Amino acid sequence: MEKQNAINMDICRLLAAFMIVAIHVYPFETISPRLDYFFTRVIFRIAVPFFLMLTGYFLIPKMLKDKRILIRYTKKIVKLYMISMLIYLPLNIYMGYFHQFSLFNFIKDIFFDGTFYHLWYFPALLLGLWLNYAILTKEKQKISFLLILLLFLIGLLGDSYYGVISKISVLRSFYDCLFYFFDYTRNGFFYIPIFLYIGYVIYCTDRTLSVKKNFSLLLVSLILMGIEGMILYQFKIPRHTSMYFFLIPTAYFLFSFLREREWKRNKKVCHMATWLYILHPLFIVLIRFLFKIFRLQVIIENSLIYYFIVVLSTLIFICIIEKIIKRRE
Repeated sequence: MEKQNAINMDICRLLAAFMIVAIHVYPFETISPRLDYFFTRVIFRIAVPFFLMLTGYFLIPKMLKDKRILIRYTKKIVKLYMISMLIYLPLNIYMGYFHQFSLFNFIKDIFFDGTFYHLWYFPALLLGLWLNYAILTKEKQKISFLLILLLFLIGLLGDSYYGVISKISVLRSFYDCLFYFFDYTRNGFFYIPIFLYIGYVIYCTDRTLSVKKNFSLLLVSLILMGIEGMILYQFKIPRHTSMYFFLIPTAYFLFSFLREREWKRNKKVCHMATWLYILHPLFIVLIRFLFKIFRLQVIIENSLIYYFIVVLSTLIFICIIEKIIKRRE
């Protein structure tokens, strides 16, 4: 019999995917732009770190023992990335991606920025994993943490705190150089490694805090991150809004809190979360296009309704495709 306090981690994964859709749709925009910013540009930024911590928790301990596991996982993600790029190729052509084609920009997109705005995650994930592997196999844990934290802090200054450092000519020149090779510091060098590492550290650490204490620290960290994000917003400091200082403790205490309970898994829900992440931008464009043709824009002018239509239509499509695949098997 399953324990009553068991948590389905794949349901949590799906909830994180809902947050990512919200980041791209702005569901509270028609209610209040400030409210929307608070949730989609600050609070929901915990979604991607959650995915990363799960990967760090389950994969890094195994790959450090056997490099072949990392290689197999790399091949799996490369395959998924290539499929995703093919899915979005017609949309890229329609939106004029190849009108001013540059080989340098194309290579930059493949390895850093993604060929569509959400596909950055796949190359970043692989780069972050290989960086963690290189650091953790050569350095002691304290040094590893300091190196990975330093990378995050460099990225942080080029993200939410860019408005502060951009006034310092030396630092601005440094980041201008970085942005020549990629559009954001939210990538596999600076953003990804710390959250993979947190997942790994939690795996290696004995449970030391009570559920109540973990939840209290999570709540405090989340409040501080919310305050941090809105202060930066008020003074128009961010260049991008993926990285916050208090995102690190928020991510750590969230994952620690969830770890204190029994975990259940559901592969079907896991696959649904993955494909919701991959396919939702397609439905963002498709729904707006269809509603425009049928002169129903008034329905999706409400951003919250638009959000629910995007989520539901994407999930329905995924379920239909899965049923078709099962019938053919």
